[in-house]
Amino acid sequence: MLRVAFLVFQAALVTMLAAVSGAAQAQQNVLKVSAIPDEAPTELQRKFEPLGKYLEKQIGMKVEFIPVTDYAAVVESLASRRLDMAWLGGFTFVQTKLRTNGTAIPIVQRQEDATFISRFITAQPDIKSLADLKGKTFAFGSPSSTSGHLMPRYFLLQAGIDPEKDFKSIAFSGAHDATAAFVASGKVDAGVLNASVWDKLVEEKKIDPAKVRVFATTPPYFDYNWTVCAATSTRRSSRS
Repeated sequence: MLRVAFLVFQAALVTMLAAVSGAAQAQQNVLKVSAIPDEAPTELQRKFEPLGKYLEKQIGMKVEFIPVTDYAAVVESLASRRLDMAWLGGFTFVQTKLRTNGTAIPIVQRQEDATFISRFITAQPDIKSLADLKGKTFAFGSPSSTSGHLMPRYFLLQAGIDPEKDFKSIAFSGAHDATAAFVASGKVDAGVLNASVWDKLVEEKKIDPAKVRVFATTPPYFDYNWTVCAATSTRRSSRS
């Protein structure tokens, strides 16, 4: 999730410093950062640690990762300036843009996020295509997840499958790794999660691809980015 290329981040630092750190944060000299909880909180904290240390060194401020309970909390915290910067999905960025009257600014996006994909997975031998999902139980991630719900739902509809009408039941696991666990345990017949989390779970041997397999992949779409709100920049500029 948080593996941002060094050169890309270096080029974006000037923009970030101009756009973040409102009055309260400036007084505390702390950059408050969070992310949509698309994986377990402990995993997000682990991933953020090297990035936090890098940012502290580059900007000379303490950087604090603030965990949140759900996707909506990230949007609201960024809009209300309780956060300075957040890692958002495509859908939560649009929500933040609307919530802040257009002042949310995406400052960094990885190259892979311009062509992001989701993977449909199953442990059932009779599921070999999207058409085979009819009558099956299915798990999305969070309702506000771009790669775990919004875009997979769109592509399902494009394939002539209406989840509400064609699935036996729908579950929302809350996170990509939880969706994989749902499928692996047999809690649902199939599910969908983002490709990067799937690859990581296989690489770390948390999922056995001989038992849980990919049977379909979405077309590419735009997804994750780091976002700040421009209004904090205006306040800082007025003091300089």
